[in-house]
Amino acid sequence: MDDGLYKVEFHTPMGFGAGVVFLQGGRLHGGDAGLFYVGTFAQHGNEFIAEVVTDRHTQYPGIVSVFGKDRVHIALKGQSNGNSGLMQGTAVEAPGLKFTAKLSRIAD
Repeated sequence: MDDGLYKVEFHTPMGFGAGVVFLQGGRLHGGDAGLFYVGTFAQHGNEFIAEVVTDRHTQYPGIVSVFGKDRVHIALKGQSNGNSGLMQGTAVEAPGLKFTAKLSRIAD
């Protein structure tokens, strides 16, 4: 996947969410209405791996984490196809809770 701005859709059995992520030079930054995301990524052929930390930036009723906790450390691995990707992973703070994320490029 090329560096740029991506829409991210994600879910766990606890819920669904969506936000944006900016990928650039092996770093990622992003967020949604309540949480921000920072981390690193690497791509080897079609394999995409990422380490992401989330935390809360705004308290508002109804905006909840799909992990049930705001600050989590997520390890992701998946496949990219052009400027989109599908990843699976887990968070250290929520063992056994499966997480999936779909990225789709929306801008440079």
